Amino acid sequence: MHDTRYIDRYLPFLQSLLTPSRLQHSMGVMRVMADLAELYNLDREQAVVTGLLHDAARDLPADRQMALIREGGIELADPCEEHPVYLHALAGAYLIAKELGITEPNVLDAISTHSYVGNGSNFHSCLSWCLRFADILAPSHEWKGMKKLKSVVYAGRKEESALLHCGWVIEYFREHDVPVHPNLQSCYRDMRRRVPVDEHFFDRW
Repeated sequence: MHDTRYIDRYLPFLQSLLTPSRLQHSMGVMRVMADLAELYNLDREQAVVTGLLHDAARDLPADRQMALIREGGIELADPCEEHPVYLHALAGAYLIAKELGITEPNVLDAISTHSYVGNGSNFHSCLSWCLRFADILAPSHEWKGMKKLKSVVYAGRKEESALLHCGWVIEYFREHDVPVHPNLQSCYRDMRRRVPVDEHFFDRW
């Protein structure tokens, strides 16, 4: 199935907001989400639209992101959410609902929680986790540990993939002086307790 109709529908909107490199990344995330829709039995339309639009607010200045947060009456649950890494997810979900009329809760929740903010019922949905995976696996990036994550994700091992993803993001944030959100820390602790992996799981990261 071709997804050009979604690109045609949303490309002008994204071009008005994103840098060329960010737009390239978003297209890559969309393509990965199309793959994962089949692997994880996701609704394909929701998956590709979520991937394409997930970073809609990422290149907006922080003050404009915060203005969207105030306009939408969105309450920040933790001071670290003022950091653009977290803020853009909340602002982006509100922005696409406002400007594009997207109302599907699964899509909006996946976008708003893809940087681990929020704690709604869809925080742990398969669509939300696949978006977090795709955000790293998009071919526009060569992240540390991507090959191992890709092999686990594409094997359909969602919980092990989520554990790897959390561990990688925590390490990446610490290396780049980004505050680690409490949700991310609690997800990682919870999965370390309940996901059965051997002591070498994080080797060859």
